[in-house]
Amino acid sequence: MAPGNTEGHYLAQSGLQLYNADKRPRRDNWATWTYCLLAALTVFWGIAAFVHTDPNAGLYTPEFFNSSSSCNVEAYAAVHPIEADGSQMDATGMAAFKKQASIWLPITAVLAVLGSSLYLLLFKRYAKLMVLATIVGSVCFGLLFSIVCFATGAVPFGIILLIVTVLTALFYWWIRGQLRMCADLLAIAGRGLNENLGLVPAALGIKLAGLCVLVYGAAGFFAAINIGHAGPGMNVASYVDEGVEKRVCLDSALNQVQCCSFYPKGWAGAYAFFAWCFVAWSAMLIMQVKLYTVADTMAQWYFSTASGASSSAAVGGAAQTAGSVKLALKHCLTSSFGSVAFAAAILTLIRMVRRAMERAARNNIVCCILNCIMQPLLALAEKFTRFATIACAITGQPFVPAAKAVFDTLKRNFLQTYSLWWVPDTVLQFAVTLMSLTWAGIVFFASYGAAKGGLGQDAWGVAFGVAFCAFGIMFYTLLFVAGLLLDVVNTLYICFALDKDQRRVTHPEIHAIYNMVPGLAVQQPDGDIVYGAPEPHAAPAPAQPPAYPSAYAPAGYAAPGGAYPGAYPSGTSGGYPAGGAVDYSSSYPAAYPPAPVVQPPPPPVGGYGAVPSKDQI
Repeated sequence: MAPGNTEGHYLAQSGLQLYNADKRPRRDNWATWTYCLLAALTVFWGIAAFVHTDPNAGLYTPEFFNSSSSCNVEAYAAVHPIEADGSQMDATGMAAFKKQASIWLPITAVLAVLGSSLYLLLFKRYAKLMVLATIVGSVCFGLLFSIVCFATGAVPFGIILLIVTVLTALFYWWIRGQLRMCADLLAIAGRGLNENLGLVPAALGIKLAGLCVLVYGAAGFFAAINIGHAGPGMNVASYVDEGVEKRVCLDSALNQVQCCSFYPKGWAGAYAFFAWCFVAWSAMLIMQVKLYTVADTMAQWYFSTASGASSSAAVGGAAQTAGSVKLALKHCLTSSFGSVAFAAAILTLIRMVRRAMERAARNNIVCCILNCIMQPLLALAEKFTRFATIACAITGQPFVPAAKAVFDTLKRNFLQTYSLWWVPDTVLQFAVTLMSLTWAGIVFFASYGAAKGGLGQDAWGVAFGVAFCAFGIMFYTLLFVAGLLLDVVNTLYICFALDKDQRRVTHPEIHAIYNMVPGLAVQQPDGDIVYGAPEPHAAPAPAQPPAYPSAYAPAGYAAPGGAYPGAYPSGTSGGYPAGGAVDYSSSYPAAYPPAPVVQPPPPPVGGYGAVPSKDQI
């Protein structure tokens, strides 16, 4: 157990266990109270919104607002039923949609769960093969079904799928030199996740609970924006009646405008704003709770080998224990909930800024240029916020001190390596997206073939709806597993950075992977500069007899056949501990080179205590 530290400077401890498992005080209480107040406001005020929901909310259509002469939705619906407006699918099309959905959506759900589970389990032993199979399979499936699209006449869909597949193949070819490191990272992540399998149901439970919260908040929001009444539009200057409940309205410039507008009640509009803020904040909070739980659990597993060890060798050879998901959830939902909510609020603001800049970039060239510059910086800010959340999970610090500490650690050591961290994310994202699109194509053509006999051209809409639902199920199920792997990779990154700050090697196989980054200069806390990926050294020269008259060799002297100082314990394969997930001894150089052997000058004639003779003087 790490000793208590009221200042929270756990990242600067030397020789102590970095994971803080002590009783943690509550952090960032202002964020906890703010979120709880907003949640209570949304829940209890939402009851009033549900009670006052307009029973005619489903009758408000664009045609009603554009052409109603009375602005009475009941009178307009009596003259122009919704079916006549084409706003709803007819009974035959809906029946066909339900039939195809009842067949393909359960199949999609089962295949998604089985596929993602198998995908996760295979990463422990066959990471490189899995990455290669994912890349080759994605490209081949994309090419295959683009050909099928062309053969069946769906040329636009085939062109889009072919372009995406070709761009994906070019991207993989461009980063082929980094895919090996990506496979090793995912292998380590798969190993950690397989040894902490409790994270899978915990993360699933967090998402399901969060989904219930989001559904309630979204339902309250939509109920509130429909509380009010319809009235004449404020911009209407003149109009022309064309029949019963059919009017063309014009403004002062003779431009056509809506005849009617919806005017929500004041309290309903205020509640809709608060409900929207709650939903946006909660969406990020769910992701941060999951990340914190994964990081806390993985940190327990990572640093479990360091308990009681005083050397890198002892640390590397110690046995590991699985992390406690229960303890991680306790930390997250009690002492660190404010820090997690604080991080979620920051991510919410960043997402809002990014979406606003994307919308503005569509209409203005200056905004487009600014958007191209700012998007990478905002993405970096998102990544750093997640790193700060991981530091909170490891140390129990408040969010701001944890963010400062992790920034200093990355600045001293590995801030240059950020460019590598989009590789695993992009590989998994591309694979998940392309696999989901491929399955959606299968469902699309199967549904279209089954429905075209009774619906004709309307079968395209039925097939598209079923394929869209199948894509969503497959995409989010696979993305769930990919997200867990990426959370583990990011956690191990921070744990490794903390290790380097302490000059420790808790996991030699993880250090071996990160030390493959070429030309990475690392500044240690004392100011010395070493290199994370040294060039392979030549074999040391044979040991010479000691020059000292004493029986003790100088410090750093390499005995014949022995290990250099700081080497891993003897009896292990290739200098790495046995029992690891992957044998890296044949793939990577030693994490740290041996100290050079410096021979002292020969002793004086007669020994160090002899008095020189007159001739010698």
